[in-house]
Amino acid sequence: MRKGWSLTATAVLLGVFAAACEGPAGPTGPAGASGPAGPAGPAGPAGPAGPAGKDANASCTQCHSGDAVLYARQVQYQNSTHRLGGNFERNTPPCATCHTHQGYIERVATNAQLTAATIEDPAPVNCRTCHQIHNTYTSADYALTKTTPVTFWHGGATVDLGAEAGNLCASCHQSRPISPLPVIGGDPVQVTSSRYGGHHGPQGQIVAGTGLFTFGSVTEGPHVHGDLAYNPGVCATCHMAPAFGQQAGGHTWKMSYEYHGSTVELIEGCADCHKTVEDFDHFGLRPEVTSLLADLSAELYRLGIKASADPTNVSAKSGTFAPEVAAGFINFQMITEDGSFGMHNPAYVKGVLKNTIAEMKKR
Repeated sequence: MRKGWSLTATAVLLGVFAAACEGPAGPTGPAGASGPAGPAGPAGPAGPAGPAGKDANASCTQCHSGDAVLYARQVQYQNSTHRLGGNFERNTPPCATCHTHQGYIERVATNAQLTAATIEDPAPVNCRTCHQIHNTYTSADYALTKTTPVTFWHGGATVDLGAEAGNLCASCHQSRPISPLPVIGGDPVQVTSSRYGGHHGPQGQIVAGTGLFTFGSVTEGPHVHGDLAYNPGVCATCHMAPAFGQQAGGHTWKMSYEYHGSTVELIEGCADCHKTVEDFDHFGLRPEVTSLLADLSAELYRLGIKASADPTNVSAKSGTFAPEVAAGFINFQMITEDGSFGMHNPAYVKGVLKNTIAEMKKR
């Protein structure tokens, strides 16, 4: 060390020389190994409680399982008249109780014929209309929204068509109130609308054997198709037979389908009871009822209450008519709109038609 220099000065001088010798920084070296895990943080807030006493995953998978059953039913429904032809635009109070989902749910709760107001954003009949979806998050959600007996709007009869869909179906598939309602032997009836009668879906009353004017004795009450002692699955037995894809049966509720250019009738449900059934003309019922309807149509047209000679046309003609003639038109309109050609209740339909034709011929 040069005489007179201190150690501090020497260190500073060496630092300057070292700094002057460094080049640019080299590339970053590889990351080092991870350090040990830190301590666990505090627990988060508890999530919402699941269904009481149920494992949430086990509950959901009762319906949302790995198979395609639920999906198949949804596809069937998408091709049903309830979805495609249910006219759910009919959202005013007189119509919404059957034509919209919201209106029907309101009606189940209130048992009223009208909704309290026009339904905004109407939805068609859907899964939640008929089933108690996501009430329990178990298979119990397939329970129906309407199972109790039905009191019909026209005629006032209370019937039990069963908790396995019959009462659910009949609560909408029934005649609307008819006004003016003829009284046999009473005052003349003033018809003012071409749509006079029981509207488009009186199947529940035909099955139950009520709501028509009998003009004498017929085999009344439910045929075995509507008798729970013989058929606990009223409506569903035939209309929800094993599905043919999305065309018939199951949740399409349709009774026929197209196959290679031909219409095939879905008779699987019928065959449970009618072992020899081959088509809907079983026992010759359909052609017999078609002929009786044509005869009654001709009589009603002659009497002036029917607007068209076409036996498939159900439009009324305005005018004043004897109550028996008005009642005869109601019988014709309801049996035609039922659409089963007597199949829903053969003895009742044939008896009413024969008696009505005989009554009209007297006039």
